[in-house]
Amino acid sequence: MLNIAAKRTMTQSLAFKLSPLVMALTLISPITAQANSDVHLESQLDQVNQQRHQFHRDHVLGTSLDVIVMGSSKQDAQKAFAAIENEVARLDKILSTWRDDSEISQLNKNKSIQASSELFEVIAACEQIRHQSCGAFDARLGQLIALWEKSHGVVELDAATRKQVLAQLTEHSVKLDEKSQHIEIDENVKFAPDAYAKGYIIDRALVAAQQAVPSIQGILVDIGGDLRVWGEAPQKDAWNIGVQTAFNHFDNTAPDQFLKLNDQAVAFSGKGYRNLAGQSHLLDPKTGLALQHVEQCVVVGTCAADSDALATALAAMSPQQGLELIEALVGYEAQVVAASGQIYQSSGWSNLTQSANHQLDFVNVATGASAKWPAGYQAVIDLVIPKLEVEKYRAPYVSVWVTDENKKIVRTLAVWGKDDKWINSNYVWWRRYGRQMTNLDAVAKPSRQPGQYKLAWDGKDDTGRAVAAGQYQIHIETSREHGEHSYQTFDLDVKAKSSQQTLAAQKEIGALKLNFQKVN
Repeated sequence: MLNIAAKRTMTQSLAFKLSPLVMALTLISPITAQANSDVHLESQLDQVNQQRHQFHRDHVLGTSLDVIVMGSSKQDAQKAFAAIENEVARLDKILSTWRDDSEISQLNKNKSIQASSELFEVIAACEQIRHQSCGAFDARLGQLIALWEKSHGVVELDAATRKQVLAQLTEHSVKLDEKSQHIEIDENVKFAPDAYAKGYIIDRALVAAQQAVPSIQGILVDIGGDLRVWGEAPQKDAWNIGVQTAFNHFDNTAPDQFLKLNDQAVAFSGKGYRNLAGQSHLLDPKTGLALQHVEQCVVVGTCAADSDALATALAAMSPQQGLELIEALVGYEAQVVAASGQIYQSSGWSNLTQSANHQLDFVNVATGASAKWPAGYQAVIDLVIPKLEVEKYRAPYVSVWVTDENKKIVRTLAVWGKDDKWINSNYVWWRRYGRQMTNLDAVAKPSRQPGQYKLAWDGKDDTGRAVAAGQYQIHIETSREHGEHSYQTFDLDVKAKSSQQTLAAQKEIGALKLNFQKVN
């Protein structure tokens, strides 16, 4: 249990110490320009979009990578993105517990290693955070995590097994020699630093882009919903980051909060896409059981690595204890949503947020109707974007939207790929809906499997109004730069009856599934 009196006397030097990486970020980052007023005129937005270069890759660290580069030529933006990809791939070879050939896998296998500077820094930071969080964050749980994954989370590990594994993780089971960069671990210790390593890789990737193209003015690096922003934002005053609604994990869920950030990171922890058989993928370091009392933890901080670790630590604490820890740290804020739905926020959280109505520009396109949408029903679309083995592969641009029986657009569910040069290759969607896009830079959310997307339509139009029961079409259109174009539709009869449909895979997209079902 955290010592409250001790926390009240903590100073900045006792809080999470900035690693050499974060100090380097501070030195590299120029002073952010004075915040300008919000710009909403279309001509000004067009000018912003010309300076904004956006990139997306699936199958990166087991999830997806999204990058925005500001204030550079297209060639320089591509160079910065290449530097990010290369740095992520380089660090993956060091820190991935999913690769048998990684450096950390060699440590876990041989129990002793002359470590690279990156591996030593990550393990040392994980041990420090383990101590500062009173064990709420623990990267030593690799053996326990492996046992849970082997059971697929279906069969709960027996108390004796959990107790035995946890008892072996003593304070003296890890030895770090800073001078020689040597790491030695006991036979029963297996490191799984994923909850720190992903943020660490995000931080390092951002630095790599800055070093590759010093002239760029702003960057966003987002890996699976954890992200870091730096410098000039598309809207000038701040980067607009949505926070995914708790209890709703669809890719097109509208965020219920919007953060305005400058030179900050956001990390997300809690239940999400990767839960196993209803169990949380997070484990309580004290009991070895899956954590169930917290739905969502979101941390905003000065670097992605520490924010990532803190979000994981908060999930293992009571909300009150977690926020006590956050209040003791300089430059960090957090929001915790309990499984009961109760929301807890640190004292400065509200200073980061703005209302949804201010952020989104909705277009009123639907008409009123008399017959009501059946209560509790929604349409769920599952789609897969496969990674094709072709030269210079780029993920396709995807548009998913709903029309009524008169072919009028009711709801746009997804538009992925915001480069006007290529998104208008989705010519069916482009002709009907055009360039109506929101001014949101990213969404903090739980990581999902690469290339796998799940969209939901809850019976509302783009203005948030309920639509009628009746006949609708769901359209899915894809096109890839120098690749194929596909256009498919589902006919949906909306009534109080469940239904399922499947469309065959095409060259650029996997099989499509539509489930119309009652969810509550």
